[in-house]
Amino acid sequence: MSPVAFFDTLSAAEIVPIGAAIMIVAFTIVVWFSVIERDPMRDRVKAMSAHREHLRQRHIKKQSDASKPSFRERKSLFSSFASEMRRAKGETTEKVRLSLAQAGWRSNEALGIFFAAKMLGPFAMFGLSFVAYYMFESLQDMQPALRTASMGIAVLCGFIIPDVVVSRMARRRGIKLERGLPDALDLMVVCTEAGLGMDSAFDRVSNEVGRSHPEVADELSLTSVELNILPNRTEALNNLVGRTGVSTIESVVSTLAQTERYGTPVSQSFRVLAADFREARLLRAEEKAARLPATLTIPMVLFILPCLFAVLLGPAIINSLDTF
Repeated sequence: MSPVAFFDTLSAAEIVPIGAAIMIVAFTIVVWFSVIERDPMRDRVKAMSAHREHLRQRHIKKQSDASKPSFRERKSLFSSFASEMRRAKGETTEKVRLSLAQAGWRSNEALGIFFAAKMLGPFAMFGLSFVAYYMFESLQDMQPALRTASMGIAVLCGFIIPDVVVSRMARRRGIKLERGLPDALDLMVVCTEAGLGMDSAFDRVSNEVGRSHPEVADELSLTSVELNILPNRTEALNNLVGRTGVSTIESVVSTLAQTERYGTPVSQSFRVLAADFREARLLRAEEKAARLPATLTIPMVLFILPCLFAVLLGPAIINSLDTF
C-alpha cells in the first residue's frame, strides 16, 4: 500500500493523534538534548586534543605534498571542467565549514549533519505539509495552484532553514564573544605583565574564563594550540579571526600584529582595547535605551490607545446614541 493510499484510508480523527505523537516525541528529544547537563571543561579538553591532532595531520600532509615532484601535464576539456568543479566544491565546503565554525560546530560530523539537513529538510517539510493537508479540512478546499505553491514554499523553507539556524547561532555566539572579550583582555594584561608569552597567556586565560565565558575560552584554547604547532604565528591569529567572524577579535589580532612589528608593549595595547570594548558596549546599551521610546510607539498606538479610547469615549457614545 502506498503512503497516499494509507493516508486516504485514515480519517481526521486518526491522523491528528499520529501527528500529535510525532510532535511530542520530537519535542521530547529536543528538550532532552537541550537540558542534559554537560561538562564544558571536559568537552573543551576533548576538542583541543582533536584539533591538535587535526593540525598535526594537516602539517604532515602539507610537508609530504611539498616534497613530491611537481610536473605539468596536458589536460583535456573534460578533465579541466572536472578539476574546476572539484575546486568549486572544495571552496563551497570550506565556506560551509567556516560558517559552522563561527556557530561553534568545528567537527567533521557537523559538516555531514549540515549537508544531511540540507538534503532531507525539503523532504521533511513536504511530508509535514502533506500530513497537514490531511489533518485540516480547510486546506483541502484550497485551489490546486495555491496548494502547489504552498507546498513549494514549504520545500524551499526546508532547504533554507539550516542556513538560517547556522547564521543565527553564529550571530548569538559572536555577541557572547564580544561580551566576554574585555574580561579576557584584562586577564591577558595580567599574564603578559607577569612575563608569560602569548601562547602561555592564551592557555592560562582560557582556563580562567572557562566557566564564565566558555565561547571565549574555546577560541583562546584553539589559538594556543595553533600557536604551539603552526610554524607561522600570523596564520594562527588569522584562523582565530576566520573562526569567529567578530570585528572586535579582528581588532585584537591587528593590534597583536602591530605590537610584533613595531615592538610596542602588548599589555598596554590590551588595556586600551579592553577599555574601548567596554565603552563600545556601554554605548550600544545607551543606544538601545534611546531607541526604546520610538520602538514602543507602534505597540502603544495599535494596542493601548484603542482600549483607552474605548474606555473613555465608549460611555459617551452610548449615551449620545440613546439620546438621539
